[in-house]
Amino acid sequence: MTVATASATQTVLEPGTVVRTPRYDEGKNTGVRRAIVLGLWNENAPKDGYRVWFYTLGAPSFAPRTLGMAFANEPVVVGTVDDMSERALLRLYLQLRDYNLRSLAGYGAVERRIQKAGLRLRTLRRGQ
Repeated sequence: MTVATASATQTVLEPGTVVRTPRYDEGKNTGVRRAIVLGLWNENAPKDGYRVWFYTLGAPSFAPRTLGMAFANEPVVVGTVDDMSERALLRLYLQLRDYNLRSLAGYGAVERRIQKAGLRLRTLRRGQ
């Protein structure tokens, strides 16, 4: 008798991935919204979930709850920030620049990725 073992390999979402995930405010699910993954909630335990920014609700902050957590099995990948338009990337970059998220893991990676994608689109538009 042979026993088949399933190897559970979890793919970890990288910072800058755009996902659709439920948003929780004061323990209540307020619906599924788009968010940008900022990184893992706990770098040592990938199954704990992700830090996310619900960018459609405004600048990143804890007061109106635009920053939050997504459990590991909840996010549905929509794309990356590289797929966004130049105008959307500029808006995101300005919101990130005005808010100090440097204490959060993954912030720098997301900021650099948004800036790089925006500059790439700008040079394409200008034909340089």
